[in-house]
Amino acid sequence: MLYFQPEFRNQQGEIINVVDSYGKAIGYLAYLYKGENDLYIMGQLDNPGEKQNFIDITSKYIDGLKKSILGNGEKEPNLCIHLGGEAIDIDNNCDDQNQ
Repeated sequence: MLYFQPEFRNQQGEIINVVDSYGKAIGYLAYLYKGENDLYIMGQLDNPGEKQNFIDITSKYIDGLKKSILGNGEKEPNLCIHLGGEAIDIDNNCDDQNQ
């Protein structure tokens, strides 16, 4: 089981550690936004064994961020999530921009 543990927050964004049930940080998720038009989400997972759990917890959080910051429009955030240098596809339908 994974949990979010807030690390830093200001008016433009937040850094959130992703921790396991033992309290060990195994990754992070950070976002920055500017008004209602720009949302940047970055993340890193360090434990490959938790990949699916990480995708499950972060995808729901990212959906909430998109709705609260970008509204229900068709605007998509700039998203970059990695596992050991390899991009993780959170939406399962977006193109990998690195290829």
